[in-house]
Amino acid sequence: MTASELEQTAWHNVRSFTLFRVFFTARFYYPVYALLFLDYGLTLGQFAILNGLWAVTIVFFEVPSGALADTLGRRKLLIIAGSCMLMEMAVLLLAPIGGGTWLFTCFALNRLLSGIAEAAASGADEALTYDSLKAAGLEGRWGKVLERVQRDTSLGFFFAMMIGAAVYDPQMINAILVFFGQSVSVDQSDLIKLPIFLTLLSAVVVFWMALRMQEAPREEELGIRETLARCWRETGVTARWIWTTYLPFCIILAAMVLDSVIRQFLTLASEYWNVINLPIASYGLIGSGMALMGLFVPRVARILAEKRTPLQNFITTAAAVFIGLVGLGFAIPYWGIIPAIFLYASIQLTGFFVSRYLNEAAPSKQRATVLSFRGLSTNFSYGILSLMYSGLIVWIKTQERGAIVGNASQQSIFVESLQWLPWYFLVCLGLVFVSQHLRFGNKHSD
Repeated sequence: MTASELEQTAWHNVRSFTLFRVFFTARFYYPVYALLFLDYGLTLGQFAILNGLWAVTIVFFEVPSGALADTLGRRKLLIIAGSCMLMEMAVLLLAPIGGGTWLFTCFALNRLLSGIAEAAASGADEALTYDSLKAAGLEGRWGKVLERVQRDTSLGFFFAMMIGAAVYDPQMINAILVFFGQSVSVDQSDLIKLPIFLTLLSAVVVFWMALRMQEAPREEELGIRETLARCWRETGVTARWIWTTYLPFCIILAAMVLDSVIRQFLTLASEYWNVINLPIASYGLIGSGMALMGLFVPRVARILAEKRTPLQNFITTAAAVFIGLVGLGFAIPYWGIIPAIFLYASIQLTGFFVSRYLNEAAPSKQRATVLSFRGLSTNFSYGILSLMYSGLIVWIKTQERGAIVGNASQQSIFVESLQWLPWYFLVCLGLVFVSQHLRFGNKHSD
């Protein structure tokens, strides 16, 4: 291909990658996620089991999917991701409301397909796009591409949150029907599958963008057995490369610590808003507002990445996370939203830095596998922290029960659990620096 054709292909992939990410993230059921599952007829226990199944699926398929992307082809993995997203939404549309065992089976299949889709897309989309830019000599533009993708993804998430919450509200829908002169009215049971249908439309766009992506032909076509053998061989080679290479080793360690503690708070955010006396009606607006930080945080991240070292940016992000975690423990009514802003900004900074530094450091033939190790490590650390947090809650309840004879306040237990997070985070930061020192001595750059 000529230089002009390579450049044209690169920007074509950038546009397709951007839309792929935006619509893969724009899931209209997110603002009513737990409520929707329960309205279908699931119990809270089943809801917890399904979330566990989703996390285990991602961990199990994360690295093999990255290795398959590096051997079989990144575009093929993206097509698999788009196909799984289509199927996971179709399963929910077909699932019977209040269907008992059959309903749970449908949701279990949905969570399995969703986890496979997440694992297949993770790393393959970035690797394909970065390599096409590199082939055209444009890899220096990757920072600006990431900035735009994060900005557009935040906008897409904002609109998905707003629309998803609105179409699930029968009062809102009935008001719109009256405005247009319609005499019909709907109740909650009529709207349960509407956010799912809208997300199915997003899945159609995701699948279409996967088909549009262009990848250089593989050097050789292998059979299934040879492909799987090479897949596992590449996984081992990449694991050894990460273990013996300073920068990726430290980046993945840092991502594990930063990502897990922030995500732990994000899963508890609605309870935190309740504790600081924010009205329930504001929760969707808060989530949308936080998403809009993606309009400027990636630009700040790009400037920091260009002007400062990875270690300096890690320390800055870690400081912001620590300030946010300490602030959460005070649970100040209304004003308690400020420390949460530090954490929302930090998760976006972390995503930008990890993606940029790993893509720049990883060899082209192993890029998707390296990025999959990132996903595996962050999901694993998040799962471990979730189990530890559950144990902490049980321990606090035991202590409170002994102190106040069984009348422990759920809110006081929750606030006390938040006060442990900054100290856990400091211990993990210390372990990062100790691990780096034991593995590489006093080295600070690669």
